[in-house]
Amino acid sequence: MVRASPSSQETEDHRQGLKWLLRLTRLIHSVASDPEFPDKSLLAQLEAQMCQLEESWELFYNRMPESEAEKILSQAFPDGR
Repeated sequence: MVRASPSSQETEDHRQGLKWLLRLTRLIHSVASDPEFPDKSLLAQLEAQMCQLEESWELFYNRMPESEAEKILSQAFPDGR
């Protein structure tokens, strides 16, 4: 998805798949968060997976506007480097 030029159908499929992966991972996380859940090591793995999925969502579907990115870059690198 990052390096390719996906079709609108591929983009929509990705969006729907990612959305459902996030929802299901959050659901499983809530079950694993129960104090009586037998394997606490899974909780950390689920939290890491949720973080990756949320970052993917932000990367693809909540992008920073180009003008805002340019403003930040010009402030960070005022001499254009």
